[in-house]
Amino acid sequence: MAFSEEANAGVDLDEYKTPLGKLARRFKASLEQWKSKHHDLKGQIKYFQNRAADACRSRDHWKEKTQQWKASAQQLQAELDCLRAETADPKSKRAKSS
Repeated sequence: MAFSEEANAGVDLDEYKTPLGKLARRFKASLEQWKSKHHDLKGQIKYFQNRAADACRSRDHWKEKTQQWKASAQQLQAELDCLRAETADPKSKRAKSS
């Protein structure tokens, strides 16, 4: 990374007591640590985004299944009511004619 003379204009490097090589190593280590932390957090974000998407897909799947089961249950209930009505009518007619 090249620094312009304007950036160094107000800085007197002789004021620092720590050797520049040591500072450079510490700054580089700090930068690498920051990059590592950033990549870890990016990975966690991606993980949680994928988990959320999976949960939404699963929820939609089960919602669709539930709707299918409800429709099937309503159809079966209608058939059962129809059969009960058919079986109840002849009994009432027989009871009245006897």
